Amino acid sequence: MGNNGRCFGGDSVAQALEFSKSYERVFFRPNPGNAGDSLINAGFYECAKSCGLDYIEIVGDFDYSSLRERDLVILSGGGNIVPYWQAGSDLIKELTQYNFPLMLMPQTVAGREDVLRLLRKEDVLFLRERFSFDYASSLDLKCKVLLDHDLAFSLRVGRVMERCFFPRLSTKNLRKLIYIFYHYVRSRFVAELKAFRTDRESIRPGRYRKINDISSLAKFGTGSADLNYCSSYWMLKILSWYKLVETDRLHVFVACVLLGKKVTLHSNSYYKNRGVYDHSISGDEMRSKNVDFVG
Repeated sequence: MGNNGRCFGGDSVAQALEFSKSYERVFFRPNPGNAGDSLINAGFYECAKSCGLDYIEIVGDFDYSSLRERDLVILSGGGNIVPYWQAGSDLIKELTQYNFPLMLMPQTVAGREDVLRLLRKEDVLFLRERFSFDYASSLDLKCKVLLDHDLAFSLRVGRVMERCFFPRLSTKNLRKLIYIFYHYVRSRFVAELKAFRTDRESIRPGRYRKINDISSLAKFGTGSADLNYCSSYWMLKILSWYKLVETDRLHVFVACVLLGKKVTLHSNSYYKNRGVYDHSISGDEMRSKNVDFVG
């Protein structure tokens, strides 16, 4: 088994972030992607704020060669170290060439054994569900392997929703705001939203409208705190208009749980949805009361 014991100042994200204050400098790289990734990134900001962690956010191109051994780079969570996507694996291959340690926020991992074996003894890998934890543990990795909840569950919805975040003006963003207005009008007549994936992780037969793929529709950027809060705001706002949501998008589901909405979650192309549901929802009476899972 891998190095799965109590370490790095504890075995939770909160404890690890507290311990990370012992580094000279802490850097955070937000996860690129859609509004679901923004929800995860915003969850990190909330965790960092709660523990008083000072960090430097990596925005745009960055010279990693300038970092030292006593610096720490924190990578946001998500599902990028899987066969369906390449960017997360490529990033690990790049960063493990340097001497500074890495802390990966709660992930889902699948396959990519060659990439996971690049992680070193000074690195920390958090997983967000038991399938990934058991898989990573079976590889006997050099890094510390720990289990905690998806970062999006740390988001304080009231704090995000208390102000309106407007994206920068562009033709693309104006088009998205028009589509969002469509949902505002539609929700006045239709109580239910079927918000299914339209990418390679979908396993549902048939074609689904991209305008209902809320993770993509509410994507206004992930490269900075302002952009992540903007995307999170509009994702939550759209979903708040509906009474019932059916989805195979994990973070559409998580957003609905945070909002207290009735939501049905379907499986995606691998165990990510099932795993997060089992680890973070099924045993929690408050979170599970409005939730159904369809395998």
